[in-house]
Amino acid sequence: MFSKEYLTFIENSKKQSLDIVGASVVETFGSTYAKVGNMILVNSDYDYVGVLGSPLLHNKIIDLAKEVFESCETIYYENKAKDKSSGHGLSRYLIQPFYYKNNYESLGLALENYGKTLVRSIKDGSFEIIDDNCEDKLENGKFYQKIKAPYSLLVFGSGAHVSSLISMANLMGWKTSVIDLKIRENYVKEADELIKLDHLQDIIDMDLNSYNASVILSHSPKTDDVYLKALLNSNVEYIGILGNKKNMKKKTKEFDLYNEKRFFAPVGIDIGGTSHQSIALSICAQIEARKNGKI
Repeated sequence: MFSKEYLTFIENSKKQSLDIVGASVVETFGSTYAKVGNMILVNSDYDYVGVLGSPLLHNKIIDLAKEVFESCETIYYENKAKDKSSGHGLSRYLIQPFYYKNNYESLGLALENYGKTLVRSIKDGSFEIIDDNCEDKLENGKFYQKIKAPYSLLVFGSGAHVSSLISMANLMGWKTSVIDLKIRENYVKEADELIKLDHLQDIIDMDLNSYNASVILSHSPKTDDVYLKALLNSNVEYIGILGNKKNMKKKTKEFDLYNEKRFFAPVGIDIGGTSHQSIALSICAQIEARKNGKI
């Protein structure tokens, strides 16, 4: 529900005491650009974050947001393709105001309840937070939206080769954290969090369960093994290691990882590139595929 850019947008709007209108995709039929759960936020300065489709649809949503600001009423909007030959499907949107003076109502409450589900009525805008971990759906006049924190990536190593991966992950809206025994800050200054280890073995006692994905880029067999051991004992859903195929086969055998579906080594999808930018792209593509259940 919330990528890093959405959180930044909400925080900046809050600092300026601006109201926000949110347009959420609640139902789709046929081929559509945006899927159920996608949203765009527009503040009362008419700055926005998010994209839901074509320029025509985008401008329509912005116009509807202006109507909501003026009327203070929730709008339930249905978008149909004008040209049937285009192949575009039908999409429906819940366009709702969230007021600064009320701490942004359900939007603000969602920020305090990651992992739960926000349930909103499309009729009157009433809402509740439930503990059930539901998928995004419209059911019986209520829109269920899973409250997700920004996807988080933990990178082991802070050399020059890490900078492109941090930039790419930031572009994806992920929270980026870098951990190392010696932080080379000039290479990882774009990361959201820097974690310096005093001793290598300290990683074994750290709680890594809050991270979704991890990539080991330390280029050191000794430290790689310690990091890998810590990650395998965690709930991290993606564990990647940079290295050649021969050494990765040895590591797979050493740690008995033949059936470990979280383990990807050598890390990244083979797209044929050799630059650090290409490697970063291949890693993020693989993580995104894992995130979306494609691998």
